[in-house]
Formats: sequence, C-alpha cells, structure tokens
Amino acid sequence: MERKLRPRTRTPVRVQDAAESVAAHLILGPRHEPFLQALLESIAPAVALLLVNDNSPEPSPHATALAASPFGRKGRVVVDRTPFSGFDVARNICLRMHAHSLAGGWVAFIDADEVHGPAVARVATHLRSVPAAYDFIDGYTWHFFQSFDYYTSIERRMMFFRFDPSLRWEGSVHERLVGLHGKRIALPYVYAHYGHTLQPRRHAEKGRHYSSLGAPGGVLTEEELDDFDVAKYFAPEYPRLLHFTGRHPPAALATLEALRPSLQAAHELTARIVAAQSFHIKLRNVVRKANYELRWRGRAVNPLARSLLNGDRPPRIELQDK
Repeated sequence: MERKLRPRTRTPVRVQDAAESVAAHLILGPRHEPFLQALLESIAPAVALLLVNDNSPEPSPHATALAASPFGRKGRVVVDRTPFSGFDVARNICLRMHAHSLAGGWVAFIDADEVHGPAVARVATHLRSVPAAYDFIDGYTWHFFQSFDYYTSIERRMMFFRFDPSLRWEGSVHERLVGLHGKRIALPYVYAHYGHTLQPRRHAEKGRHYSSLGAPGGVLTEEELDDFDVAKYFAPEYPRLLHFTGRHPPAALATLEALRPSLQAAHELTARIVAAQSFHIKLRNVVRKANYELRWRGRAVNPLARSLLNGDRPPRIELQDK
C-alpha cells in the first residue's frame, strides 16, 4: 500500500515557473549509497526540486544525506516511502509526485551512483530554449569499473526529458519511458557513473537483485557471495577497460578519496590485470577509446547541441520545426 507523500517543508512545495524549472527524480533502495551526497551537490545548481522514492526499510540509510543536501537544507525535497515492487513502479511514483508538486516542465533523470560536472547547470538554464520538437536531452557517461582510473565505455545517457501527466514507465527492470514521441538530441558533455567501482560483492548482489526481477544473465548463488574468485567473476570485463585520463567531476573528489582505502585491494587487482594484458588487447583499446572520444565530442558539430551546452545562439534553422 502506498504511503502518503511527505514534503519536508511545512507547506507543499510548488514550483510556479513551470516552463523553466527542473525536478529531479531519484530512486533509493535499502543499501547505503556512497555517492549520494556527491550526486546531490553536483545537481543542486541545475534542479529546483528533488523528488525521491526512498523504498528502504526504516530507518532509512539515506535520511541524513538527504537532509544535509542543498535540497534538504532549503526545503526543496519531497520523499515518498512506498516499498519497492519494481523500478517502473518506483519511477511512476516520482511522476505522480511531480504532478502533485506542480514541479515544472522538465525532469532530470538521475541515479544515486552518478555525479555530474558543472556544465549540467548551464544545460538546465538553457532548457527554455529547446525547440518544441525535442523531448529528450542526452549526455554521455564514463562507466568506471572496479577502479577510478579505468572505465569500460562512454555511453549515451538520457539526462532530461519533458514532463507530461500522461507519462508512465513500463518494465520492472531496465524500465522504459512511454508517452513521449519528440526528438532526442545528444550534447558533447560527459559525466561519471561509479556504480561498478565499489566492492565486488556489492556488484554480485546487484546482479542477483536484477535477476530476481527478470533480467537475463548468470549470477552467483547466495552461498558463493562470501567467497568467490573476483578475477574470474570479472574476467569478461577486464579486456574492455580503458585508461581514464580526464578529470573526475569536482563534486565527486571528496567521496573518491574517502573510498580509496576500503577499495584498494579490488582496485589494485584491476590495475595489475590491465597492466598484464597483451599488446593486441591494449592496441584494440586505444582504438576503442579514440572512437568513444570522437563519438561524444563530435556532438559539438550540431549547433543546437552547442547552444544548449554553452549558451551560443544556434542558427535560425535549428529552431524551426520541419
């Protein structure tokens, strides 16, 4: 049974400037989220209201971080405590909270294990300039894996989408948004996903959880979680690792330093395995890295994408429906 929405302010939150405001939708489960504080700091300049489905049991492991965040301090967070029954259900709760709070015309699609860079604030301020034909604004994410120095890929990722009361999510795992039919545009902007950098057991437990919801793929048994061969478990991923030579988002730096001691053994294992890889694998990954870089940087060719990221005025033709 769904519980009543509980605003953290004395009166319901209302964002009156619906055309220009952004509300972030966030799902939190029973596990501690080490990057939650960094995420919230990183999006605070871009988001007017934070809407959270915290489906963890009482007491919530996230309550302190939410209260201490810029949203909690300024009364800009609404928390729902409905228990988890699928990712689509949790995200649909956020959609209902959005409508209830009159939260504006755009949704920031976020997860607790990702951290944005400063450019996300610029993008949010330019959403008012998005032509009506476009419903989705995408960016790209580095998918760090068992290290803060290596990533598996740079993947296109939905960052913002237009809100409409008729929207709904479908699918208990790997959920899909239904109800928008406008165009997508990808910006030359990359931010960080750190979900696969934590303890190997946490990664295996997540795999078991997704499998229970119907996701394909092999998983460890519960008995194997306490003692499994990490190198063998991650063997399919190690040959894909690319050396990170960029800069982590500023909001993530303190969290990264705090986590390094507890993750040292796993991250050193990753570094040793990558260093021992064959010349063929290393050469292939040089090419893969260049391809990923070209893919996201190439979005700067689109004048509208440059405009949304940097505020440059796009050519008139880019603002017309065809």
